Amino acid sequence: MITVGIFIKEQSDIIEYLNATRADNTFIKVDSSSITVDLDNIYRPNIYNRVELFADENISVNSSIQNINDISKTFTDFSQTFTVPASKQNNKIFRHWYENSNDNGFSALVKSDAYIELDTIPFRTGKIQLESCNIKNGKPQDYSITFIGALGSLKDKFAGLSLKDLDSTFYDFAYDATYVKNKVTTTTTSGNIMFPLISSDRYWNYGRTGLNDISLITSPIYYNELFPALKLQSVFDMIERDSKWNINFNGSFLTDAKFTSAYLYLKNAETFKTSGQLKKIDYQSQTGGTTQGMTFNLTTDVLNFTYIDSVNDAVNRKITLNITNTVASIGYSIYCFQDGVQISKVDSISTVGTQNLLLFTKNGTATDSSNYEFYFSSESPLTFTSTGTLYTQYRNTSGQLITDTSTINQTTAIITTSTISVNKYMPDIKIEDFFSGILKMFNLTCYTTDGINYNIEQIENYYTSGAIRNITKYIKSDNINLNRTKTYKKINFQYEKSESLINVGFKSANNVEYGSLLFDTGNDGEEYSIKLPFEDLNFSNLKDKFQVGYALKSDLQKYTPKPVILYDYNPTSLTSLASTTYYFSTSTSGLGTAYTSYKAFGQEYFDGTDTFSLNFNEQQSTLTNTLISNSLYNQYYQAYLASIFDSKARLIKVNAILPISLLTSLKLNDRLIIRDKRYLINTMQTNLITGEVQFELLTDNRIL
Repeated sequence: MITVGIFIKEQSDIIEYLNATRADNTFIKVDSSSITVDLDNIYRPNIYNRVELFADENISVNSSIQNINDISKTFTDFSQTFTVPASKQNNKIFRHWYENSNDNGFSALVKSDAYIELDTIPFRTGKIQLESCNIKNGKPQDYSITFIGALGSLKDKFAGLSLKDLDSTFYDFAYDATYVKNKVTTTTTSGNIMFPLISSDRYWNYGRTGLNDISLITSPIYYNELFPALKLQSVFDMIERDSKWNINFNGSFLTDAKFTSAYLYLKNAETFKTSGQLKKIDYQSQTGGTTQGMTFNLTTDVLNFTYIDSVNDAVNRKITLNITNTVASIGYSIYCFQDGVQISKVDSISTVGTQNLLLFTKNGTATDSSNYEFYFSSESPLTFTSTGTLYTQYRNTSGQLITDTSTINQTTAIITTSTISVNKYMPDIKIEDFFSGILKMFNLTCYTTDGINYNIEQIENYYTSGAIRNITKYIKSDNINLNRTKTYKKINFQYEKSESLINVGFKSANNVEYGSLLFDTGNDGEEYSIKLPFEDLNFSNLKDKFQVGYALKSDLQKYTPKPVILYDYNPTSLTSLASTTYYFSTSTSGLGTAYTSYKAFGQEYFDGTDTFSLNFNEQQSTLTNTLISNSLYNQYYQAYLASIFDSKARLIKVNAILPISLLTSLKLNDRLIIRDKRYLINTMQTNLITGEVQFELLTDNRIL
């Protein structure tokens, strides 16, 4: 029998305590040294408590990294729900959860960090979910809990947040016409931010004359027509940089050029509008004296509401800002933040002179301990000064309504910058859906042993890097349950439907969405779909090797696409145009400048020898007019599916009793030898008490 240890990390309390003890082994409460509490019921950071187990309870952990019965998903370790006694120790761990009147009880709404040991040797890291408590005759009998492997907690870490919630400070950039022009016309080695030639406004053409003919100096591509794109590698880096998740991504695929050359198109609106970084308004003086009910700190530029006195009562408080600009027709916004959280925003268009803007009104509050700060941003650089009017109405002891005002003055002009906050342009998608979509796109697997370091590998590389272990002598019986692999008649590899006029035209002509593949296996079975949460934007070759995209519908109306993944065709060079000249302008109207090379974006990446595509099917390149055979399917799915649907493929089920040394070191990419055949682990169910493992294995015909 194996000694199983399950350890759960203590949940944090609302009340904080000093890390000190008395002689009677009790903690001292911070706010009152005269109040003591039981040490066992106090939160101790990073303390793991051992759960007491029933002597006869079987605990099984199911493990799978990529189950062939559902090839679009990455799996993890999870246990069947099992019970533990409602012992004194466990009641302390779960803080008498059965009693809901406990204000600082154990929360079953979140999963708690946990790990499992077998004979004191680490086995799995993950989380414990408290499911229920069984009560008999008014007394708790047992708790039901479920163990979930570390990979399963990744979704919990992201907590439903979206890409726009990521901190993009490291990738924010100073936006101006020259910056955009250089990214299109002169940059040879691509950076984290680029500007693909995708129109969200006009239906660009070449040689047809008119207002949309970009071969004419009078109708060039205008810099402000373009949205930026950010490297996928940089998005992963932004996730890693967020300290609240404590995540590191590792794996050779993350440095592969077929990944680092891919970009996320930053378009979440129909028209590109710059929105610079917020600039805190700095006030130098205050006139009219201090205002009753409001205190403004000129050193920190923070406003506080205060008592008027113990009798008088505030009726209304109001803040108005007067913004003086020197340039007209620039969009700008002013913001009010309460304790770091935006509570109001006023948008306006600059005029030469002073504009009066009401920022917010607050009624009927006599006390407020919050800090208020004021910020400014503009679509283009703007020089401004401002004054703020602090207005308070209150009733005195006689019931008389009194009005009091004061003015804060910004006499030193502030020049706003046009630094772009990348996260403001992120497409509307949850982080977990984006992450899962990238795994599906390149048929990647993601695994971790500690919930911090996540390894991302292409599935075939993952399996070939595993150890080969002979477990013949641990097999319980010569009896083997042999099964055929689950088959599908068709496997559909799909992107989201695109509304782009080029995609719609492709679908009409070919009766299939651009970039999608309907793969006929030749087998019996059902149809199965692997669908990405991205849109595969088709490009149009205007002339020579000059290709552009359109975020325009068939009726030429603007639209906001679903998240789009693009390839930088040649990350280290411009694409030269043999006989084509296009015009690009660093103004928003007027004449352009002629260019004969550009940074090409689309669905293909050229590594100097071969071309790779983001389409699932073999597709004719719009850039080179050649068939691109290195598709997503051919590169990342063909070998994997061939091993599953091979006529020699078999699923076998065997039971083995493994020694602790093997049980705690076995990895899901290890290939197992039983007698004279080699297998991949599809699933394994481990009885932690007996060490017995029920394997479901797939024959492995790969060349060593």
